[in-house]
Amino acid sequence: SELVTMAANFLLCALTAAATILCDAGVFSQDVQVNLATNGTYSIAINGKTWLESGEYRVDSLTSADGTLVQVGGAAAGSGSDKLGSYQSFATSWAASTDKSTILMVATIKTYNDDDGLIVFSQEFPEGRGPADPIFLPTTAVGDNLEACRVASAPSNLTYSAQKYTAYTRNTDGKTFTAHPGTYCDDGHLWSYTSDVANESQCKDMCEKHSCSCYDFSSKVPAPPSGSLSARTIFPSFKRNSGPADELDSFSYHGVFPAMQAIKVNAYKDSHQGGAPLVIYDSTNDSLPMLVFSPLDHPKAHHMAAADAFIGAGVKSTATSIPKGWKQQFIISVGDGINDGMMAWGDRMLKFTGKPRANKYHDQTHSTIGFWTDNGGYYHYATGDPKLGSNYEEVLPKVKAYHDSIGVPFGHWQFDSWFYPKDGGVNAGGGGGAVVNWTAMPSVFPHGMAYIQSKIGLPTVMHNRQWSTKSDYIKHLPQYPWYISKDAVPVSPVDFFTWFFKQQQGWGLSMYEQDWMCTEYDNVAQLQQNVSLADLWLYGMATGAASSNRSVQYCMPYPNDVLSASAYPAVTNARATGDYFHAHNQWAVGHTSLFYWAIGVLPFKDGFYSSTNKQVGGQTVGPETNPDREAIMATLSTAMVGPMDGIFLLNKTRIMTTCRADGVVLKPDRPISISDYCFKASNKVPSVEACYVYQTYTDIADFGRVHYLFNNDGSQALTPDMVHLEATDDYVVYNWYTGALAKLSASVTLAEGYEGHIYTVVTPVVNGWALIGETNKIVTVSANTRFETVTATATGLSASVKGTANETVSVCATKSADLKLQCQDVHFATASTQTVDFK
Repeated sequence: SELVTMAANFLLCALTAAATILCDAGVFSQDVQVNLATNGTYSIAINGKTWLESGEYRVDSLTSADGTLVQVGGAAAGSGSDKLGSYQSFATSWAASTDKSTILMVATIKTYNDDDGLIVFSQEFPEGRGPADPIFLPTTAVGDNLEACRVASAPSNLTYSAQKYTAYTRNTDGKTFTAHPGTYCDDGHLWSYTSDVANESQCKDMCEKHSCSCYDFSSKVPAPPSGSLSARTIFPSFKRNSGPADELDSFSYHGVFPAMQAIKVNAYKDSHQGGAPLVIYDSTNDSLPMLVFSPLDHPKAHHMAAADAFIGAGVKSTATSIPKGWKQQFIISVGDGINDGMMAWGDRMLKFTGKPRANKYHDQTHSTIGFWTDNGGYYHYATGDPKLGSNYEEVLPKVKAYHDSIGVPFGHWQFDSWFYPKDGGVNAGGGGGAVVNWTAMPSVFPHGMAYIQSKIGLPTVMHNRQWSTKSDYIKHLPQYPWYISKDAVPVSPVDFFTWFFKQQQGWGLSMYEQDWMCTEYDNVAQLQQNVSLADLWLYGMATGAASSNRSVQYCMPYPNDVLSASAYPAVTNARATGDYFHAHNQWAVGHTSLFYWAIGVLPFKDGFYSSTNKQVGGQTVGPETNPDREAIMATLSTAMVGPMDGIFLLNKTRIMTTCRADGVVLKPDRPISISDYCFKASNKVPSVEACYVYQTYTDIADFGRVHYLFNNDGSQALTPDMVHLEATDDYVVYNWYTGALAKLSASVTLAEGYEGHIYTVVTPVVNGWALIGETNKIVTVSANTRFETVTATATGLSASVKGTANETVSVCATKSADLKLQCQDVHFATASTQTVDFK
């Protein structure tokens, strides 16, 4: 048998079809090995233990498992370079057993000479593919009776459910629901929303979003019929229920506002436009070795697929044809630790696309606190006291004047869907008709968008939704043809959006919020059937926005939508949780931010009420009972901070804990995320999904890393691994609520705040000194926006502090020897930098 050397650390196994030789992919933080054989089988081992073994190859109903799809010729070794670096490759060709002369799919595995933790898989179709075999196509339409959650679109009757769903009907109090096991909400199967959400509470959230009266949920939705997969082609695939990874832990993202679903690998299932990225990890090893599996390109064309025997991915099953020469790639990224491993995956994704991670201070909109009018806020389809005006044009300038009078320095505003005309009614959650013309209704802003901008005078985020088949753009712009379905999408998204984003002169539009992304995709058949159109839709939107120097926010995205944002610099942020107040745990951004920030997307929490007052006269009265938690999550998300209180109801003191005197938000270095603590079996966490131990940090050059820890369980002691430290590390713990100081140890008991959670700062000791920073700010030590340099010697601590005009900054520090808080006020007559010294 002949061995061919591909690189110093990688051997291609050019042996008999039955042979398998270990091919070492090199030394990584974890020892990663790829095993290849000329019969097309492969496996991946980490630290000498096989994690993944290859499953079947598949092209429509043809599969290597039953011999209808066969390998043609031997395995071909190759080498080259791409955006990820120089690689060695191993390719096999596959054809129908009845016609071996026509190559249906070329499957290639690539490993990289300078990146031992990276493996890329590609599918290529030399002749393309037409419609799939009828026995392979899904037996139900997208969003019909195989989804775990179904929200009724209209009043419905309770009907016997052969699939064992439970219907939930809204009670007369308007808030609670009654369960009816074994029945479903029969609205004629015209669901307004369907998806494989992780649990019933998430389904209830989507019911609230759609203001429904009835929804169905089943945690035991039957598997699709044999042969009915979410992907019509499969490569790679990995065995399960007989594979080595069955007992490993995993998590993946599902549904709208993608939520984490944690489960054993052998129980994984994909969901509509979801199930990726799939993270597999060893929870029994405290170093948490892990790998991430996801699409590398064309994320809207791909789909994850789960069968009894394997997990895999390929071209989505709804695509009616695959063009000749179509190529699609997938990535496995190996790493150490959940947070670091996700960032390593993201680094590789962004290296491929060329996108930098979003700048937290990209422009004024990203940098400053802003006033928002989203669902759950006071001014969402409501203008409050009629004495202040009869429409938004009369009311909003008065709201702006109120903000100015109390000294809350909002730097941007947001207009939600209430300002533009639609082709139908809108329910209480904002859902309903599609956009007809993206401009102001005369009943809202009688003098138009430029006029209201002249009154507000701040950059503005503006909401849009799915495109109506009755829109003025279709009627009056024949140069921009559209695909028409239940809703519509432009045939050439780049051309349309490049034109479209030139139409808002004078509006102050700084960020385009594309909401109802799930509805646009699900209501346009061509987005599902044309393999490239959905990616082109998102590419065109991002390209058009970038050409006009604007950014994009994704709202109600599927996981595959968010994956697409890894390629588009204009897409700086996406909503990470459901709508404020109405959605379950809408504050809890940390699980989803783990996914978003890895690929450079800021996780936006949505707006919030800053006050515990009832907001009478607004859309949502409340009251908010945990406003500190809302403000903490918004600030630590590093996206926008957006209070939504009504006039005369803002809590200025709480809002100002998030920012400087000029409204610039004091942010940590990265978005808050779920701690690795939650994933270690040794910590005996009951549920990863319900573990709200969140952490982030600020790095100060030549001084160290200041950690921030939020724990929603106020009774739990702080342990060093919650902030990725060791008990022997020299740190001081500062309780943000009580001001108490303690040395970091194996377990630190903290008094909870009045809302029942813990928020604490864990700061390094350097030469006997610890910088606590601004104790009246959520981020007590913000790099560059406040603290430029910090040095500590045996004789004292010195900090370079940046301030704005007429601002007083209180800076605190402590000696680790006595743990007594020392604070000094620094006064700024003009914007400048001053030095504060502690002795």
